[in-house]
Amino acid sequence: TRSSVDSRTRPPTMAVKDELSPIVVNAWLPRKPLPGEDDEAPDKKSIDQILRGIPYRLVNSAPKKKIVELKAALEAERAKIKEAGEGEELSEEQTATNAVAEEAIAPMEEELAAAEQAYEELSGNLCKDALSTLPWIDSLMRYVDLGGSCIVPGGDVAADDAFRSVNANLTDVNGMLTEKQLEESKAWGQYITQAKLEKPGGYTIVCKFVPNPYLGAQAAIDAFPAWVERQITLGFGVELEEGADPILPHVILAWPDPSIPGVAEVIAAMLGPLTEDAEEGKVRAVSLDLSGDVSCDPRPLRECLERGGASKPSGVVVPGIHALAKVGERLVADASRSGVAVIAGDALLGGLVSERYLRVPAPMLAELKGTAAFAGLARVLASPGGWDGFQATLEALEVTGRGVATALVQAFADAGMRVEIETELEKGPAFEIGEPLGEEHTAAIIAAMNARG
Repeated sequence: TRSSVDSRTRPPTMAVKDELSPIVVNAWLPRKPLPGEDDEAPDKKSIDQILRGIPYRLVNSAPKKKIVELKAALEAERAKIKEAGEGEELSEEQTATNAVAEEAIAPMEEELAAAEQAYEELSGNLCKDALSTLPWIDSLMRYVDLGGSCIVPGGDVAADDAFRSVNANLTDVNGMLTEKQLEESKAWGQYITQAKLEKPGGYTIVCKFVPNPYLGAQAAIDAFPAWVERQITLGFGVELEEGADPILPHVILAWPDPSIPGVAEVIAAMLGPLTEDAEEGKVRAVSLDLSGDVSCDPRPLRECLERGGASKPSGVVVPGIHALAKVGERLVADASRSGVAVIAGDALLGGLVSERYLRVPAPMLAELKGTAAFAGLARVLASPGGWDGFQATLEALEVTGRGVATALVQAFADAGMRVEIETELEKGPAFEIGEPLGEEHTAAIIAAMNARG
């Protein structure tokens, strides 16, 4: 099935990258991600985009990096070629070296010409296409540059599942896409179109499946084939080769209640053929999201590990608020021993881990409704330490001198974890990943986390 939403969302042909990147970006699109039919797109780029934004994007684009790489390789090959001096003959060894180098140069020059053409196309696109430098697209590109190549569509598109679609009014009574979903899917189509020019092969769309666990494992299994087709229709599929049926490289399964069994059965079904006549499945990897359970109960993961085989998830998402604390110890230890990647879920609490919230009273929960920070604040307020405990953690992060967001992301990275960042894409990443934190700083951060429960 190919996208019927927009011709721009045709699945890209690419090698499957089914492992999650060091940073997983849970991206919330703006309320109005694309200009409407009645809106006028800006005729000219802003001065800031011309002087800083577009040059940054070009320098960090795949075509530019390929050009630099190929020019260096060509220079190295050309340096191997030696000409005979007057009255001299080249040795057999040098003659052979020249032949090998000359043979290598021709295809490199063809690749370079193609890369330069792609760069010119991208340059024109960024300078002339009004949608190519939308702030949220620019933000996503900067996350990719930092290591956030796996992108989870957030907002209304992410809520297209059996659990939430009833109340969120995302599909009508016939299961058709609503106007809001179509709007967001078109926006994602615009991003995918841009990413194919700018970051070909450098991004992966990771869809999140959120079935209602209270209906049982079989209900989730029954709902999954239609859900997969929906994601492909929305433009999130990938063609392994031209004309092949699209697949989803990686899917995150959310299972918020650890008391409900059957998750191992669900994962095995997700990875297997979805129809009786299919020879293989349409999903290459599944990670298990347990971040909805703040108790970090290890039972769902243990059920998967005990069954093994296709039921073993590639990764497990642990509540970031507890991933380094005692509360999450058993779950993290089980995953680490079994070779399951640990992802610190909502690591920056939707933006709450920021100097903006240091030494200030807690915001009202209602004020953050509909934002990426809403769930994070709810978890903070529900934890034994509450807002005061969260303030202690922010202060411990501040002492590192690295910035509170950078310090926390670095602490997760130092522990060998990936991080999930929920962001509304108002700007680029508010953090960096660099040198490991000192042992004293790490110990102080973990102590503050443990104190807040």
